[in-house]
Amino acid sequence: FAPRKLMFTGLNRILEYMSNNQRNNNVEPFRVVEINHSFEDELFNKNQNGIIGFCQRGKIDMLINLNLITIESNSQFIIMPNTITRIKKVSKDISLFVLEINDSLFRDVSAHINPSFFRMLRTTPCIKLSPEGIKAIDLFMTLAKGLYNDIDNLYRQQIIRSALNAFLLFTYDRYQRFYCPDEKINESARNKIFDRFIDLVHHNCSTQREVSFYADKLCISNKYLTDICHNVVGVSAKKIIDSFSILEIKVLLHNTQLSMQDIANQMAFPDQSYMGRFFKRCEGISPSTFRKQVINEMGG
Repeated sequence: FAPRKLMFTGLNRILEYMSNNQRNNNVEPFRVVEINHSFEDELFNKNQNGIIGFCQRGKIDMLINLNLITIESNSQFIIMPNTITRIKKVSKDISLFVLEINDSLFRDVSAHINPSFFRMLRTTPCIKLSPEGIKAIDLFMTLAKGLYNDIDNLYRQQIIRSALNAFLLFTYDRYQRFYCPDEKINESARNKIFDRFIDLVHHNCSTQREVSFYADKLCISNKYLTDICHNVVGVSAKKIIDSFSILEIKVLLHNTQLSMQDIANQMAFPDQSYMGRFFKRCEGISPSTFRKQVINEMGG
């Protein structure tokens, strides 16, 4: 099997291609792409779907939710749906396999795995693989690539669902034993509610910034939600919501083609002045000052 080789200028454009491409007018639940050429820096992108990547050779510097992550040869990375990414630098000898899983399939499989695993993925999205880990992801990617091309397979979706579940559980085991051994596995009712809250914030923080919205979704009171957040991470529910919203605004500010009013509209603020006050209250500087700092850092 020879995987397709796509000549795009960046990883995000490949993923955009995968998201938009269709077969028989049906959107695929997963896509597999091989990248074996360097590509250019890109603007920030919010990936709507989940991504599993295997770097066989080379090196990538990537911002994941504004945190710089280095992906080296024989490394695996998993990017959760609704994660903000930006490619910073790619070596010329890069060889990378990318599997994109649509949000619905990723959520369905994830529902059967302890939420603590996904907390680990948010803090440690990339790991250097052992020889055993390399064999596991190579086997998984080989199966995924075969299924991606075997469009007539009657049990295609069931097989990829089972394979994805098995691979994520294998990875969860490695995280617990080798990569995040100090991470506490807590399945209490409070922790489960907190994990559902974080997932809701990931999906809605662009337009919903009130604690009451999330409390209603979780069928609990505002006070109980705030108490849970204080208990689990030591900060209020409102502060968590605001921090995710600020991240979204910062990403949009990197795109200099967007006016302040454009950003305010996308973030569902009444006007740009309201957004400016919100941003300054959280960050201590205005959105325009932050944008100038970004432009200066980028040499523009």
